[in-house]
Amino acid sequence: MPFTTGEENLLQLNTQDFDFNVQFEQLFFSIIPSALFIVTSLWRTASQARKPNVVNAPVFQLIKLGAITIYVGLELSLLILVAVGSFHVTSMFIASSVLKLVSALSMITLSLVDHSKSLRPSVLLNSYLFLTLLLDATQARTLFLSSGGKPELTYSSIFSAAIALKVGILLLEAKRKSRWVSWDAKEHSPEETSGIFSLGVFFWLNKMFLEGYKNVLTMEDLYPLDSSLNGRSLHEEFSGNLDYSKLRGDKYGLVKVLARTLKVPLLLPIPARLALLGFTICQPFFVEKLLDHLSKSRVDANVGYGFIGASILIYSGIAISKALCWYSEPIKEFLARSATHQ
Repeated sequence: MPFTTGEENLLQLNTQDFDFNVQFEQLFFSIIPSALFIVTSLWRTASQARKPNVVNAPVFQLIKLGAITIYVGLELSLLILVAVGSFHVTSMFIASSVLKLVSALSMITLSLVDHSKSLRPSVLLNSYLFLTLLLDATQARTLFLSSGGKPELTYSSIFSAAIALKVGILLLEAKRKSRWVSWDAKEHSPEETSGIFSLGVFFWLNKMFLEGYKNVLTMEDLYPLDSSLNGRSLHEEFSGNLDYSKLRGDKYGLVKVLARTLKVPLLLPIPARLALLGFTICQPFFVEKLLDHLSKSRVDANVGYGFIGASILIYSGIAISKALCWYSEPIKEFLARSATHQ
């Protein structure tokens, strides 16, 4: 059957094969994530562009840019296949292809800026790549099942090749850059150069755990404090934002100054908390549907695979989002104390 005839309901479910239709996946698995990434990547690029370079790894940067450029080429070829009209598509399908190409181009600028101006691997880019890999894998299966001719099979094959390349880009972007930072590693914690995956599973603490398993830990074995938690510089920024003339008569003046000083640490736990809330809400619905499925005399293998994927997504999401909450919230409290006390 073709990708779309233009007559499907957006929320129609193919109950026979346990799949959403192509239009649904294009909207929720492609258009919305791409649009959100384009907007946030522009904000991130603009905010990082004025910062000094802290990483010097031109060869590694060229490798990453080469991989992303090839990915842009694959997305461009997909858009060309859609534009020439070799198979029937809707306006939503075209919009999805255009936004995916624009998001691929945004990956280039974001990778360039975050590579040289951020100690950590790009949190935004890694999050986008990981999330869209899961969504693209679902779309690839639906595209192959919906392919009715050679042009559609060609599109599905190139789409799958782009997914494979995206896995390589994710591995490159997730690599730590500590070896290319000009500093004394003994004076800095590995936390400062850890990406979202390392922070999400506390992987950066493994070396200390192994050392504690072999020997009794001493104060010298502990990692230095993250330089971003420097209380003196934070207190100076807080003092600079204080305007005593405006504080008079303002009941919440001090709270506003503190919020202005700590706006980034205050906002960081929100995405993790929202993700944790969403995964937790999904859990009872998942268990209810799973029990209904297991109570049937005959079960469909495709439905079972869907439950396996959903369980991996929900429970790994709960674990990682909760870990990020535990990581960011104590930091927020520590910074609040440091800012208000010398």
